[in-house]
Amino acid sequence: MIEILEGQTLEINNLISFRGCLTQAEIESIGKDMEAFIEQQGACRAGNPVTATYGMNGDKIEIELLIPIDGKIEASDKYSYKEKLKIVNAVVAKHTGHPAGLQDACNELNQYIAKQKLVPVTVGYNVTKKVDAVNLENTEIDIYVGISNEKWIL
Repeated sequence: MIEILEGQTLEINNLISFRGCLTQAEIESIGKDMEAFIEQQGACRAGNPVTATYGMNGDKIEIELLIPIDGKIEASDKYSYKEKLKIVNAVVAKHTGHPAGLQDACNELNQYIAKQKLVPVTVGYNVTKKVDAVNLENTEIDIYVGISNEKWIL
C-alpha cells in the first residue's frame, strides 16, 4: 500500500554517514560497524537508519547510510558527521508492507513525479518509520525526493 504526499519536509539532526559502493552483505557489515563506532564515541542511536541510493554497478550499490545519533561526535576517516539532513518541498511515498515491495513504491513515486511534471533535486531517501520483525507486512518506510519549485516545460 502506498500513499503519495507533496510539499513535505524531512529534517533529522546529528547523523553519522557512510557513502560508498557496496554489495548487500557489505551494507549490513557497515551498518554493524557504524553502530560500534557510535557506541565507541559515547553516543547512542536516536532513530532508524536512513538510506539514499545513488546508482548500481553490477552487484554493487552506490549508497549513503545515515544513522541519527543523540548528539555531536567527531568524524573518522571512514564516517562523516552531519549536523543536519533537511529536504524541503519533498514528494513522499509512504510505503506500508513488506520491504521487498519498496522497489514498486519507488517506481510508483517516479511515475507520479513524471506525470505531475515535477523536477527532482535529490535522490530518494528511504526513512524507516517502523519495523515489525514478527510481521514484515507491517513495516513502514517513507521515501523522500526533494522537488524543485520549477516544473518541466514541454
